[in-house]
Amino acid sequence: MSASSDRSVSVASVVGLVVVIAVVDVMTTRVLSAVLDPFFRAGVILGFLLWARRYAGLSWDELGCARDKVGSGFRWGLLAMLLLGAIIIVAVAIPGTRSYFENRGVRHESTLSHVLEPLVVIPFATVLFEELIFRGVLLGALLRVTTRMRAVIYCSIAFGLWHIPPALSAAKGKESLAAVGIVGGTIAFTTAAGVLFSWLRLRSGGLLAPIMAHIASNSFAYIGALIVLDA
Repeated sequence: MSASSDRSVSVASVVGLVVVIAVVDVMTTRVLSAVLDPFFRAGVILGFLLWARRYAGLSWDELGCARDKVGSGFRWGLLAMLLLGAIIIVAVAIPGTRSYFENRGVRHESTLSHVLEPLVVIPFATVLFEELIFRGVLLGALLRVTTRMRAVIYCSIAFGLWHIPPALSAAKGKESLAAVGIVGGTIAFTTAAGVLFSWLRLRSGGLLAPIMAHIASNSFAYIGALIVLDA
């Protein structure tokens, strides 16, 4: 008998997992200092993986971490990176869409931050953290209690709502209509991105593909902001 066959994931446990994810969102965006944040994130990932493996009985394959899926994940991830990179290059080059990459925060960051952000901070503190939570643990748990399509939808909506705190920060000081547009647009865009990342996770069989696509979307967009800044 496998480790996962004598355990089950209930709807109540998935709801509890989502509540914990919401608390983690508030902690990382509103409560913790920059010094404590990395330690908290590492503890969260360890806690989620322990819950998934010990309590829920999810296999490494269900979590998207099976070693035999690395090759497929890399191929799909590389394709996603190339496509997203091409889209961002075109968007930065066209004057009408270049403004989407303007970021006042980037202007005030140091040169060291301009290097570390796309190469270290985004891949590890943001992407790996979020992918293990959403396309790893949450999606794996949802697939135990509902259909594949519904699991993707619920996981993607949760991912979109995860971005409410940064959206509220971006909307601060804006007029009411503009603020609503920023928050609503952020939720819609990140929910759609969640659908793409979930599809890559299921199509490739592992987390490497959505991780690579997620890095491409975030890090390439950051580099695009740097290009626009110097333009």
